[in-house]
Amino acid sequence: MPPRLASQFHLARTLSMNVNRLFLSRRAFLSRRAFHEAKADFITLDTNGSLTTRKLDIFIGDPHEAYIIFNKDIGFAMKSAIAKQTGTCLASDPEKVPLTFFHGSRHFAHSAVPYPRIIIQQDLPRQNAADTSPATLWLWGASRSIALDGTPGRGSFRL
Repeated sequence: MPPRLASQFHLARTLSMNVNRLFLSRRAFLSRRAFHEAKADFITLDTNGSLTTRKLDIFIGDPHEAYIIFNKDIGFAMKSAIAKQTGTCLASDPEKVPLTFFHGSRHFAHSAVPYPRIIIQQDLPRQNAADTSPATLWLWGASRSIALDGTPGRGSFRL
């Protein structure tokens, strides 16, 4: 993980824990999140149409949580490549891009195009009996996150 990004997550972990202590006695509405370091592959098409793979440092939640967090430039590259390949404008909401998580191959991609995709090393909790779950790429804050739709982590990362 780049030092700049890692320090922001360390600060976020500290703030999360301090805020939880403050409000825990009054109300238990805030939860603590785990940020485990992990590796992922970002696969996309280069200008010649060939597949290229880039290794990523990511943060991922506990096995029962359904999110990953990664560097800003990957989020922008993913949004740009999807818009270019589909020929559609993704500006209806500039802060999010709809994706699908494929449980069998453990990767995130847009439903209309196979690349770009982010492949992770572990499965995420299934939302139904199907092999796919809807997900959202969130484009705000100091990092980017993808969370499965309908899960507690969805859209809650504003680092």
